[in-house]
Amino acid sequence: MEGDFRLLGPIDLLQLLAQGGRTGLFQVETPGGVGEVYLERGRPVHAAFLGRVGREALLEVLALREGRFRFHLGGRAPLTTLSGPLEAYLLEAIRTLDERVEVGPFDLVRPSPRLGAVGATLDPVELALLEDLGQGKSPLDLVGPSRPLEEVLKRFGHLARLRLVEVSPRVPRTARLQVTLGKRGAQVEALLLKAWRAHYGAFTHVRVKGAKEAVLPVEGAEGLGVELRLAPELLLFHGLKVGEEVLVWPEV
Repeated sequence: MEGDFRLLGPIDLLQLLAQGGRTGLFQVETPGGVGEVYLERGRPVHAAFLGRVGREALLEVLALREGRFRFHLGGRAPLTTLSGPLEAYLLEAIRTLDERVEVGPFDLVRPSPRLGAVGATLDPVELALLEDLGQGKSPLDLVGPSRPLEEVLKRFGHLARLRLVEVSPRVPRTARLQVTLGKRGAQVEALLLKAWRAHYGAFTHVRVKGAKEAVLPVEGAEGLGVELRLAPELLLFHGLKVGEEVLVWPEV
């Protein structure tokens, strides 16, 4: 058995080998080097990758997103550096990999074909999020009073790692925000500002368009979601109103 990781990743492939009770060498080839995971009757007994052995090496192999693999049936491990079932390492790998899957506020998220098979086992928060996702939306579209943007991005990162949603990166775009009252200056969600600056580079002002149009100096604040928070003097000077929906984009 050999191929690449375009259709199935190391997690899926090793699960299949473990479920089949296979004994042999699962070998991976990446631009960085070659890795090895030895199985005996479906249980991992030794792993080596990029100078690491045992648990650390196995977790690195499980994290791979590109490369090629080959399974040598019957290959025996030269030593034992792992113990326990594969599932224990998979759970640890998935928890670690959740942090590596970056979903942007403007990215397009769609349910994947795999969702129907396992959707019922998800927790209620993720199920509700997927129901509102429909055929595809951006995380920003799903933010609400009980759903801060940071939580939505984290949940989609987890679901993407499990391949239950498909994420298509998109260029950060105009955001539709609601004007709220703040204490100083103009503030937008820190994660929005981060996404904009990662694409457009450094900038200090945003353009705001509602009933009237204005250019405002901006800073980021955590937990704002879809709010544009303005100090009273900015509201008065630019003729903006609390509760008004406005379009906001970087002034670059």
